[in-house]
Amino acid sequence: FLHLVPIQILNDNAVVAVAEKVVDSKDDIEGESESCLRPRRNSNAAVKSPLKPPFINLGMPKMGSSSLHNYFKCGGYKSVHWKCGKRYCGECIEDAIQAGSSPLSTSKCTKNFGSYAQIDRGPEHLVQVNYLNEIVRGVPNATFILTFRNMTNWYKSMSNFNNLRQRFEAANITGLPKGVGRNVSEFSHFYCEYVKRVREEVAKYPGRHELIEIDIEDPTVGWQMEEVFGTNHACWDKKNAAKHNGTVSVDELQRRY
Repeated sequence: FLHLVPIQILNDNAVVAVAEKVVDSKDDIEGESESCLRPRRNSNAAVKSPLKPPFINLGMPKMGSSSLHNYFKCGGYKSVHWKCGKRYCGECIEDAIQAGSSPLSTSKCTKNFGSYAQIDRGPEHLVQVNYLNEIVRGVPNATFILTFRNMTNWYKSMSNFNNLRQRFEAANITGLPKGVGRNVSEFSHFYCEYVKRVREEVAKYPGRHELIEIDIEDPTVGWQMEEVFGTNHACWDKKNAAKHNGTVSVDELQRRY
C-alpha cells in the first residue's frame, strides 16, 4: 500500500521529491524493525577481524561495483569486475552451479581471486539473484557485501546508463517480472525484497559468513570500509558514476505514479 501525497509536478527535482516521499512512506507503513532500503550498521566488534576473502558483492549494477573493485585493488587484493579472464564471472559461476560444483570452482575463471566486485552480466544474468541460495551455501567462509544507495538516484543512474533500466524492465527477474521496473517505487519494492532474501539466506549459516552492508553515497563509507576490511579509507572513491544523472525526463520519472 502506497500513501501518495497529491502535488503539482513542476520539474525534475519535484518529481524526485515525490518519489522519495513514496519510498519513505512505504518503508514506514511496513513498520519493519530494520529498513530493507538502508544498510545495517557494521562494526568491527560485531564481525570477525580481520575479514578474509573471498569478498563477493551481491549488490546490483550501478550500485558501487566499480568503487568496490578499485578499493580492493588498492588494498592489494586480486579483484575481478564483471569479467574473469576471458569469460564473464557470472557465466563461470552459473556453469559451475549447473554442473553441481562450488560456484567458484571453475579453473582459470573464478578461482583464486580475493574480490568479486561484480558477478552479474546485467539484468539478463543476475546470478546473485537467480542463484543466491547456491552462492551463499556453496562458498564457505565468504564475506558477502550488499550495497545500498538512494533509490531515486539508482533509478536515475540506470536510466542514464545506455538502456540499462529498459533492460531491467524487459528481463524476467526473480522479484521483478517482465514489464515491471518502470518507476522508482517498483525498483524499491524489488530491491527491498531482495535485501530480505540476502539477509535471511546468510543468517542460515551463523558463524560461517559475514554480511557487510554499505551505503555507497554515505560520505563516511571509506572509513566504514577501513573499519571492517582494514584497507585505508583513501582507497575508496566513486568510480563509473553517470555524468548526466540529472537528465531523466519528468515524464519518465512520473510513469505510473
